[in-house]
Amino acid sequence: MDKQSSSLARAATNALNPFVTFTALYALVAFSGAEPDGAVLYVALELLAAAVVAGYVLLLRRRRRVGDFWISTRAERLVPTLVLLSTFVGLLVALALFDAPRDLFLLTLSMGLASAAVAAITLFWKASAHCTVAGHAAAAGLLLLGTPGAIFVLALPLVVWSRVTLSAHTLAQTLAGTAVGAVFASLFLV
Repeated sequence: MDKQSSSLARAATNALNPFVTFTALYALVAFSGAEPDGAVLYVALELLAAAVVAGYVLLLRRRRRVGDFWISTRAERLVPTLVLLSTFVGLLVALALFDAPRDLFLLTLSMGLASAAVAAITLFWKASAHCTVAGHAAAAGLLLLGTPGAIFVLALPLVVWSRVTLSAHTLAQTLAGTAVGAVFASLFLV
Protein backbone atom coordinates (compact mmCIF):
# COMPACT_ATOMS: atom_id res chain seq x y z
CA MET A 1 0.00 0.00 0.00
CA ASP A 2 1.38 3.38 -0.93
CA LYS A 3 1.61 6.28 1.48
CA GLN A 4 -1.10 8.33 -0.24
CA SER A 5 -3.63 5.45 -0.11
CA SER A 6 -2.80 4.89 3.54
CA SER A 7 -3.31 8.59 4.35
CA LEU A 8 -6.63 8.71 2.49
CA ALA A 9 -7.82 5.51 4.14
CA ARG A 10 -6.88 6.78 7.60
CA ALA A 11 -8.68 10.09 6.93
CA ALA A 12 -11.79 8.24 5.73
CA THR A 13 -11.84 5.79 8.64
CA ASN A 14 -11.45 8.65 11.13
CA ALA A 15 -13.98 10.98 9.48
CA LEU A 16 -16.56 8.20 9.07
CA ASN A 17 -15.99 6.55 12.43
CA PRO A 18 -18.92 4.93 14.28
CA PHE A 19 -19.43 7.88 16.64
CA VAL A 20 -19.65 10.42 13.82
CA THR A 21 -21.75 8.23 11.54
CA PHE A 22 -24.33 7.27 14.15
CA THR A 23 -24.51 10.77 15.62
CA ALA A 24 -25.05 12.32 12.18
CA LEU A 25 -27.85 9.88 11.35
CA TYR A 26 -29.37 10.20 14.82
CA ALA A 27 -29.37 14.02 14.61
CA LEU A 28 -30.98 14.01 11.17
CA VAL A 29 -33.69 11.62 12.36
CA ALA A 30 -34.23 13.64 15.55
CA PHE A 31 -34.65 16.91 13.67
CA SER A 32 -36.88 15.34 11.02
CA GLY A 33 -39.22 13.77 13.58
CA ALA A 34 -39.38 16.14 16.54
CA GLU A 35 -39.90 19.79 17.33
CA PRO A 36 -36.58 21.69 17.44
CA ASP A 37 -36.47 21.92 21.25
CA GLY A 38 -37.10 18.19 21.63
CA ALA A 39 -34.60 17.36 18.87
CA VAL A 40 -31.90 19.38 20.64
CA LEU A 41 -32.61 17.48 23.86
CA TYR A 42 -32.48 14.10 22.10
CA VAL A 43 -29.22 14.96 20.36
CA ALA A 44 -27.74 16.19 23.66
CA LEU A 45 -28.66 12.86 25.25
CA GLU A 46 -26.94 10.95 22.44
CA LEU A 47 -23.85 13.15 22.64
CA LEU A 48 -23.70 12.51 26.38
CA ALA A 49 -23.89 8.74 25.79
CA ALA A 50 -21.16 8.97 23.13
CA ALA A 51 -19.00 11.06 25.46
CA VAL A 52 -19.32 8.44 28.21
CA VAL A 53 -18.13 5.69 25.86
CA ALA A 54 -15.34 7.78 24.32
CA GLY A 55 -14.24 9.01 27.75
CA TYR A 56 -14.10 5.45 29.07
CA VAL A 57 -12.00 4.29 26.11
CA LEU A 58 -9.68 7.30 26.48
CA LEU A 59 -9.26 6.43 30.16
CA LEU A 60 -8.37 2.86 29.18
CA ARG A 61 -5.85 4.23 26.66
CA ARG A 62 -4.31 6.49 29.28
CA ARG A 63 -3.95 3.51 31.63
CA ARG A 64 -2.55 1.43 28.73
CA ARG A 65 -5.28 -1.18 29.00
CA VAL A 66 -6.11 -0.97 25.28
CA GLY A 67 -3.74 -0.60 22.36
CA ASP A 68 -5.66 2.04 20.43
CA PHE A 69 -8.88 4.04 20.54
CA TRP A 70 -10.69 1.65 18.17
CA ILE A 71 -9.63 -1.31 20.33
CA SER A 72 -8.26 -3.33 17.43
CA THR A 73 -7.31 -6.29 19.62
CA ARG A 74 -10.37 -8.50 20.15
CA ALA A 75 -9.26 -9.59 23.63
CA GLU A 76 -9.47 -5.97 24.82
CA ARG A 77 -13.05 -5.39 23.62
CA LEU A 78 -15.29 -7.14 26.17
CA VAL A 79 -15.53 -4.53 28.95
CA PRO A 80 -15.65 -1.51 26.59
CA THR A 81 -18.40 -3.29 24.67
CA LEU A 82 -20.38 -3.76 27.87
CA VAL A 83 -19.97 -0.05 28.60
CA LEU A 84 -21.15 0.78 25.07
CA LEU A 85 -24.19 -1.48 25.36
CA SER A 86 -25.00 -0.05 28.80
CA THR A 87 -24.99 3.46 27.37
CA PHE A 88 -27.38 2.32 24.63
CA VAL A 89 -29.72 1.03 27.35
CA GLY A 90 -29.39 4.32 29.24
CA LEU A 91 -30.07 6.30 26.08
CA LEU A 92 -33.13 4.17 25.31
CA VAL A 93 -34.48 4.73 28.83
CA ALA A 94 -33.94 8.49 28.47
CA LEU A 95 -35.64 8.52 25.06
CA ALA A 96 -38.62 6.67 26.53
CA LEU A 97 -38.82 9.03 29.51
CA PHE A 98 -38.70 12.09 27.26
CA ASP A 99 -41.27 10.65 24.85
CA ALA A 100 -38.94 10.61 21.84
CA PRO A 101 -40.36 9.93 18.39
CA ARG A 102 -40.85 6.24 17.64
CA ASP A 103 -38.40 6.30 14.70
CA LEU A 104 -35.63 7.74 16.89
CA PHE A 105 -36.24 5.14 19.58
CA LEU A 106 -36.25 2.28 17.06
CA LEU A 107 -33.15 3.67 15.34
CA THR A 108 -31.31 3.61 18.66
CA LEU A 109 -32.67 0.19 19.62
CA SER A 110 -31.71 -1.37 16.29
CA MET A 111 -28.20 0.15 16.41
CA GLY A 112 -27.72 -1.08 19.97
CA LEU A 113 -28.82 -4.58 19.02
CA ALA A 114 -26.60 -4.56 15.92
CA SER A 115 -23.70 -3.53 18.16
CA ALA A 116 -24.49 -6.36 20.56
CA ALA A 117 -24.68 -8.85 17.69
CA VAL A 118 -21.36 -7.79 16.17
CA ALA A 119 -19.77 -7.83 19.63
CA ALA A 120 -20.95 -11.42 20.09
CA ILE A 121 -19.60 -12.37 16.66
CA THR A 122 -16.30 -10.69 17.49
CA LEU A 123 -15.83 -12.96 20.49
CA PHE A 124 -15.17 -15.71 17.94
CA TRP A 125 -14.30 -13.92 14.70
CA LYS A 126 -13.30 -10.29 14.15
CA ALA A 127 -16.10 -8.40 12.39
CA SER A 128 -15.93 -4.69 11.62
CA ALA A 129 -17.79 -2.41 14.03
CA HIS A 130 -17.08 0.55 11.72
CA CYS A 131 -18.87 -1.30 8.92
CA THR A 132 -21.70 -2.41 11.21
CA VAL A 133 -22.52 1.21 11.98
CA ALA A 134 -22.02 2.28 8.35
CA GLY A 135 -24.24 -0.57 7.07
CA HIS A 136 -26.89 0.27 9.66
CA ALA A 137 -26.73 3.96 8.75
CA ALA A 138 -27.02 3.20 5.02
CA ALA A 139 -30.16 1.11 5.48
CA ALA A 140 -31.68 3.26 8.24
CA GLY A 141 -30.90 6.48 6.40
CA LEU A 142 -32.84 5.36 3.34
CA LEU A 143 -35.71 3.92 5.38
CA LEU A 144 -36.16 6.91 7.68
CA LEU A 145 -34.99 9.87 5.60
CA GLY A 146 -35.56 8.80 1.99
CA THR A 147 -33.35 10.50 -0.59
CA PRO A 148 -31.34 12.59 1.93
CA GLY A 149 -30.41 9.31 3.64
CA ALA A 150 -28.52 8.27 0.50
CA ILE A 151 -25.50 10.15 1.86
CA PHE A 152 -24.97 7.19 4.20
CA VAL A 153 -25.19 4.75 1.29
CA LEU A 154 -22.49 6.76 -0.48
CA ALA A 155 -20.28 6.73 2.63
CA LEU A 156 -20.51 2.95 3.10
CA PRO A 157 -18.05 1.92 0.34
CA LEU A 158 -15.52 4.42 1.71
CA VAL A 159 -15.74 2.84 5.15
CA VAL A 160 -15.32 -0.67 3.73
CA TRP A 161 -12.41 0.43 1.53
CA SER A 162 -10.66 2.27 4.37
CA ARG A 163 -10.90 -0.63 6.83
CA VAL A 164 -9.52 -3.10 4.26
CA THR A 165 -6.84 -0.69 2.99
CA LEU A 166 -5.58 -0.11 6.53
CA SER A 167 -5.50 -3.90 7.10
CA ALA A 168 -7.82 -3.42 10.07
CA HIS A 169 -10.16 -6.02 8.56
CA THR A 170 -10.46 -8.40 5.67
CA LEU A 171 -13.11 -7.83 3.04
CA ALA A 172 -15.16 -10.65 4.59
CA GLN A 173 -15.01 -8.99 8.02
CA THR A 174 -16.18 -5.66 6.60
CA LEU A 175 -19.00 -7.27 4.63
CA ALA A 176 -20.11 -9.25 7.68
CA GLY A 177 -20.24 -6.07 9.76
CA THR A 178 -22.11 -4.25 7.01
CA ALA A 179 -24.66 -7.06 6.75
CA VAL A 180 -25.27 -7.16 10.51
CA GLY A 181 -25.94 -3.42 10.61
CA ALA A 182 -28.19 -3.42 7.54
CA VAL A 183 -30.19 -6.43 8.74
CA PHE A 184 -30.93 -4.91 12.14
CA ALA A 185 -31.94 -1.59 10.58
CA SER A 186 -34.22 -3.41 8.15
CA LEU A 187 -35.79 -5.60 10.85
CA PHE A 188 -36.75 -2.67 13.07
CA LEU A 189 -37.31 0.23 10.71
CA VAL A 190 -39.38 -1.21 7.85
